[in-house]
Amino acid sequence: MAKSSNTGMLQALQWVVSVLMFLAMLAAVAGIYETHFIGAGATFGTTGASLSILAFAITAHLWIRSLACCLGVCQK
Repeated sequence: MAKSSNTGMLQALQWVVSVLMFLAMLAAVAGIYETHFIGAGATFGTTGASLSILAFAITAHLWIRSLACCLGVCQK
């Protein structure tokens, strides 16, 4: 009986991590918008703009992997 309780807790933790990763990805999208379009207009090629795109790519990848684990197709 204790094993099923731990499994449920683990699955709940995976969903919490997935939601947090989704929020981090949304923050990265906001960072992309802010660095590319707010301020001096449409600017490309700056360090901040490049790092915001990199942050979005990393958080999107991690969110997709955590969502896959939540859905049961986790690769270990």
